[in-house]
Amino acid sequence: MEWWFWIVLWVALAALAVVFVGFLAYRIFRAFMKTLEEFETAAAKLSPAFGPAPSAEGENSTAFQPAVFLDPAVAREQYADGKAARREARRARRVARRFARGQRQSLHDVRLS
Repeated sequence: MEWWFWIVLWVALAALAVVFVGFLAYRIFRAFMKTLEEFETAAAKLSPAFGPAPSAEGENSTAFQPAVFLDPAVAREQYADGKAARREARRARRVARRFARGQRQSLHDVRLS
């Protein structure tokens, strides 16, 4: 074979290798951009859940005070009040749910026992 054939062959093989590497780089870049779009979509869906807490301007609330600085008796009283309020809220939701489903009510839930 002629000497110039080997030069043409190796140049063609090198060019083909460069084109193939470029094609792979392009596909990886497109996959990376699609992944980033999916992350943006997920972040948009999750941002309301992790956004700032809603303000309690309409409620009768006081400024937040860490429990570390409270008197222990006051902290116990607040804990007991909160616990009773949570129990009452659960009871009310249970009564409403059972009423909506047409189920029997517990005598304890409707306070007849």
